Amino acid sequence: MHMGDVVPRPVLVRYATVILPGVACAACGSTDQSPPADSGGPDQSVLDATADSSTGVDGSLVDSGSVDSGVPLDAPDAAPCNRADIPDGACVVTLAAGQSAPAGLAIDSLYVYWTSAQPDGGVLRVPIGGGAITTLASGQAAPLSLAVDSTSVYWANSAGATVMKAPLDGGPATLVMATSASPQYLAIDATSVYVTTSDGHVLSAPIDGVTDGGAPVVLASGQQQPGPLVLDDAGVYWTNYAGSSSVVVAPKAGVPEGGAPIVLAENENQPYAIALDATHVYWVAVGSESVRVAPKTGVPEGGSPTILAMIQGTPGGLAVDSASVTFTLNVGAGGVLAVPLDGGSPVTLVSGQGYPNAVAVDATHVFWTDYAENGSVMQVAR
Repeated sequence: MHMGDVVPRPVLVRYATVILPGVACAACGSTDQSPPADSGGPDQSVLDATADSSTGVDGSLVDSGSVDSGVPLDAPDAAPCNRADIPDGACVVTLAAGQSAPAGLAIDSLYVYWTSAQPDGGVLRVPIGGGAITTLASGQAAPLSLAVDSTSVYWANSAGATVMKAPLDGGPATLVMATSASPQYLAIDATSVYVTTSDGHVLSAPIDGVTDGGAPVVLASGQQQPGPLVLDDAGVYWTNYAGSSSVVVAPKAGVPEGGAPIVLAENENQPYAIALDATHVYWVAVGSESVRVAPKTGVPEGGSPTILAMIQGTPGGLAVDSASVTFTLNVGAGGVLAVPLDGGSPVTLVSGQGYPNAVAVDATHVFWTDYAENGSVMQVAR
């Protein structure tokens, strides 16, 4: 997500958009959505988390190692610091103001990338810490989620039934794959692009795009409103917001004929944003207003996922590092919070936000999009 001289960039993946299905957004201009019904999820006690806080973060979400912070906050072209509404007085930076429906979010070591999810939308970036905004692609059909590697940025055109890519150093956008229905959420690894679609498919295509006359590979079908997806070396993980409200995984080669994805947790009351570390899968449950975790091997028979945090409001985006889970509240309180991997009371990093949506973290900062017609891309020190 991450024109001019080529700047070497380590591969850091990035977080997909998490505009909740059917969730109203008072700040989102023409977005016409109504709140989802509360499906009433199970009444569970908050348990001790089993995540190992010493384990590293899976590369498909965030690199928790040393990160170049890009433009220093005291540089002449850095964005101004706003300390309002920050409990510990930390510096909050508006990286990009006046943005039209900023949705998906991704970072590398130098830049923050986002999509403008309008019918005539685009893909943009700004240096970490603030600076000039660059448009990497324009004229896109409501681009939602995006991802970045060391050479290109990739995004899903939700109104155009296409997944696209463009060089980080300038050049035209090219087709990665066409889909039969709206592509929603996207993730990448070194060889492939993966996407969920509005008609219940999970697809993959070579990272350089399908060949002429080719088609994406169907990894799974019949999914019930599949949401954001994340990767590890072996599998593709995603949430099914509707139906059985499940968290599932499938091999990167796809579900065997006649088979189905492996269910890691079900009856999760509208699971949505998802993240991984080396041993566990994390997600937000919109219906039960909670942040939850289970081993990658799934919830033991007769058991339940661990609840890391119960929250007052609708959770949105989610990111994880070696110490904590960071998430947004995008209906209600409007903030960015974090909870330790072993559970506890969430710490409010930022409050008083409009509709904080997608979130990403590096070693020193938290980044998020405020999804609105007159939205913004934000940063705060950790």
